[in-house]
Amino acid sequence: MNLAPAFLNHHRQQADSDADALVKAIFQEGTQTSLYAVLSMPVSDYENLDNSPLKQFLMQSLPKPDWFKPELIKKGQRVFEKYALPIMTLLGGLSLPYCYAASPGNKALYLSEKMRKNQGKRLADTADFIIAVSSPGQLDKNSDGHFHINKTRLIHAIARYYILKGKDWDMAWGLPINQEDMAGTNLAFSFLILRGLKKAGYLITDREMESFTSLWRYIGYQLHISTDLLPANYAEAMVLERTIRNRHFKKSDEGIALTKELLAYYKSMIPEKDGQFIDAQVRYWLGKSVADCVGLEANPANDRKVEALNLVQEATNFLKIKEGDFAKMLRNHATIKAKVV
Repeated sequence: MNLAPAFLNHHRQQADSDADALVKAIFQEGTQTSLYAVLSMPVSDYENLDNSPLKQFLMQSLPKPDWFKPELIKKGQRVFEKYALPIMTLLGGLSLPYCYAASPGNKALYLSEKMRKNQGKRLADTADFIIAVSSPGQLDKNSDGHFHINKTRLIHAIARYYILKGKDWDMAWGLPINQEDMAGTNLAFSFLILRGLKKAGYLITDREMESFTSLWRYIGYQLHISTDLLPANYAEAMVLERTIRNRHFKKSDEGIALTKELLAYYKSMIPEKDGQFIDAQVRYWLGKSVADCVGLEANPANDRKVEALNLVQEATNFLKIKEGDFAKMLRNHATIKAKVV
């Protein structure tokens, strides 16, 4: 894996040329209303669309790479199925604020007003994507996973289109939602989740970690992230994560604002007595250095309480995995989604 600064800087100037070209053509034709309508459709309705470049884009998938091993994908999806409840919790409390610590990548999120103004919808959409690509069988032929991947590519391309039309973007930062930043997000949904599960006391095995890493390598490949930025194993993921963190993680106004808005939304959804510990819990998951980047300051009293509660929880988490947890996660997601969509 090439981690030279010049190589990574080059990938900051690369994004997703196919998705960008399609979105640009649609906007030039003035048919973006139809694009938004299609992106709002249930995936089950896509096959009924008239044949068009948009339908072809949504229905496509890249050829299987040489390193593709279907058994590892299936095993990776079984890892998600097994740990679905804690994974979805970690996505909201660890992965998203972790992404906000990376600057200038966080500037694209900050400038995407539509995403920021509806936190609940954005979180529900992110959960839809994670479930659609990670659940068992969802990346098989004619499954929903590839549709969700291509839909995400178009959403990113739309965001890039609008950001670059504005006056606030500096190309010295690279392209909005560029290859390196997408690789960092891929790590947040894979490597960071594994590290979070281990920190939370779950007895996740080396084989489970490798298969989950392989699953997200393939998801990243289908998202058109360069294979040079997709770790082949957990050890490579650890090195890439550290490299990107050292290159870009720093305190920034955008990271602080994004985290504040996210946690404010969480607090609005739960009783006030529980909300007072959210900052400390996220700080616990992120660790001091990353938490400082997003403006989560230490609160000694709350930090001690949260650490003590986590130590108790971690001591018993290996007993918490039950056969019905995946179904419970789906029910929880449907309930939350119904409130925000």
